[in-house]
Amino acid sequence: MEKLKHRLFTIIFLFTTIFFFANGQDVKALSCAEKGSLQEELDGYNGAVYGEIKKMKVDLKQEGITGIKEKVRYILVEVERSWKTEVDSQVIVATDYTWGFNFKEGSKYFILISEMDGELSSSPCSTTIEMNNLNQATEQFGEGFGPKQQVNLEPKMWFMMEQDFDLYIVLAIILVVSAVFIMRARKKRKRG
Repeated sequence: MEKLKHRLFTIIFLFTTIFFFANGQDVKALSCAEKGSLQEELDGYNGAVYGEIKKMKVDLKQEGITGIKEKVRYILVEVERSWKTEVDSQVIVATDYTWGFNFKEGSKYFILISEMDGELSSSPCSTTIEMNNLNQATEQFGEGFGPKQQVNLEPKMWFMMEQDFDLYIVLAIILVVSAVFIMRARKKRKRG
């Protein structure tokens, strides 16, 4: 019985140690190309939005259990106008956590956006301008589009969490498996 406990704890220890050290961090660098005028820059993106930042959340993205972890900042924008593409009254835009623009809730911005895999994003290399007046943007780019429909996307941001739950799930599974082994060993000992 003592040998079984020792082997079980050794396996748990080795698995946990390998799990922690297998998750190395990548180093990243950023280099942005020279920008032209704002109009030329807008032409290189799917569109732009102007609106107020209602909420910001950081979410931890990871491919599988052992994939690279990456923090992404999501901003909820109450859209007043858009250019090149029509959007709803609220959009969620992903920005780079490390190099992304330093948005402030309650402030209004002109944000260049791209769409990739059904998600809107703002590149750390794109121009983002804090503007308190919509007229500044309409003078530069024209009237643009109003929101195509009223939506409330705030509930979508509830489940965005910076916390990494993978480790807790693995530890819970190890705990359950250990408890089952211990209970079986006790039952066998009582019978035998």
